[in-house]
Amino acid sequence: MIKDKKAGFEELAHTADLEIRVWGKDLVSLFRQAAAGMIQLSGVEELEEGISSVQQNISIEAMDFEGLLILFLEELLYRLTEDYMVYEIQKLSVTNEYTLKAELKGAQIKSYQRDIKAVTYHNLNIRTTADGYEVNIVFDI
Repeated sequence: MIKDKKAGFEELAHTADLEIRVWGKDLVSLFRQAAAGMIQLSGVEELEEGISSVQQNISIEAMDFEGLLILFLEELLYRLTEDYMVYEIQKLSVTNEYTLKAELKGAQIKSYQRDIKAVTYHNLNIRTTADGYEVNIVFDI
């Protein structure tokens, strides 16, 4: 995988669960890459043909940025596992008041390979770096 210095993610070795390190130049790119990393870890195989896309808006509030990230990823994970939908994030905003608003475009999928049960708070800490932000996220499988 080619690393983009401004935004991206990589899977890390973890003894029992799945873990990714995510980085981004700002919180919006960090949240986008966290969502992309989670979807990649789940192993979405292919989109269902002949089903039109769905537009959805979500709004989330939390006590801090870590909580906001967890709630955002849990919302996307729920839609993946319960509705077999994967979403492209068309617009995303994250405010200093710990609110997130997103416009999503979803597509039905046929299946996914890994069953992620939850996004955990284990060692979750959004860190400021010289290039922006970074976080490690552990997923319970």
